[in-house]
Amino acid sequence: MKFTGKAVGLILLAALLSGCGSTPGNESGAQNEVNSETILQTAENVHRQWRDQLIQAESLRIYSPSKYDLMMVSWQKADLLFKDIQQKPEMALQSVSLFSSTTYIDRFYEDIAVVKSNHKELEYFKRVADDVLAPAITQIAYLNSIDANQHYRSEFVRLNRFYARLFNSIARGDVSDAKKDQIEFLSRAHSLEIRVIKRIYILPQEDALRELRRNDVRYYAPLSYAKVEAEITSGKTLIDNSPRAFDAINQTVSAIQFELAHAEHIANEVKSLRDRSRDEYESFILELEGNLLDISLALKDDDLRDIPLSQQAKRIKEDVTIARRKYEIASKQLKRNEADDQLALLETLINQQNEQISLLQSQLKRLTEVSREPEMNVPPIELSTVPAAEQHREITMDKDEGVNELDEQDIELM
Repeated sequence: MKFTGKAVGLILLAALLSGCGSTPGNESGAQNEVNSETILQTAENVHRQWRDQLIQAESLRIYSPSKYDLMMVSWQKADLLFKDIQQKPEMALQSVSLFSSTTYIDRFYEDIAVVKSNHKELEYFKRVADDVLAPAITQIAYLNSIDANQHYRSEFVRLNRFYARLFNSIARGDVSDAKKDQIEFLSRAHSLEIRVIKRIYILPQEDALRELRRNDVRYYAPLSYAKVEAEITSGKTLIDNSPRAFDAINQTVSAIQFELAHAEHIANEVKSLRDRSRDEYESFILELEGNLLDISLALKDDDLRDIPLSQQAKRIKEDVTIARRKYEIASKQLKRNEADDQLALLETLINQQNEQISLLQSQLKRLTEVSREPEMNVPPIELSTVPAAEQHREITMDKDEGVNELDEQDIELM
């Protein structure tokens, strides 16, 4: 709603005309007071509406910062003006200056009109940009979710500036330019995403590898060290191709961590072996052989120390393979037996249910046959036309005859 000076003038004119119809001056004053209250109430409703609507308006800033700033400045002016009018209602219809017919309430609605106009344009820009720039909006949201700003701040800031230019193109009406620039934006954003994922998942493993190198693991265990480097390279390649394949990335990280621990362990063993004197070699070999003996005894109660260590390890490996195969066969047989037991139980339940169904069906059949039998013909009872006195006499005689017949039967039985 927009009040102009003419609108206020019409209100005042109506108040004057209504005052002319009544001579007392207090009626005219009362009418003016009612008009002021109506104007203030209407302004209060408008103010409340836009106050509630602009609470969540910060999200519109990206679509056109200049229009958003103009909208908020106009709202601040309208808000302050309304609060002044609210404290002094009589100033609503007063002119803002001696040389202007614009009233304070007119100025309030002018500021509200600016707010409304810019808000409407921002909503339009939002509808267009959300459709055209949907890939860019999704990508920047994902970068925020992985804290790209924390890992590569300067690059993320530059990317955000590029992102803002896309929306400026929409605001200018250059939709084709926005689509073209979005392709480059997505390429840069994808590159930044890959760098962030590598920093999160691969960088800690590279730091651990550098620590091993400082501890001379590369010198004592070069093969194991090279295995770690190969796993790290494989992880980087995976992220380059599929930076969001987190299941595979986590598996690769686990493999890298395993090789890191293995390389460190091998390096420590090599250091320990080099620090031994020749007199300690036999005890070292016997210690290894004792470990193999424990395993062979646990598997088949065999003592393999009469053959070389390499053959002992080979025999133990074969025994382990056979034991595992037997375990798998036994597990499958156990599962098969359990399945057979369950199947037998299900068959028993089904047979019981079939018996119950057959019983119910036979009962239902009998009930159906009984319901189809013809009804018995019962002759109707005829009401006697004999007088009541004669009926009573006949009933009494029947009773006496019945008693006499009973007495005669009793005598015969005796």
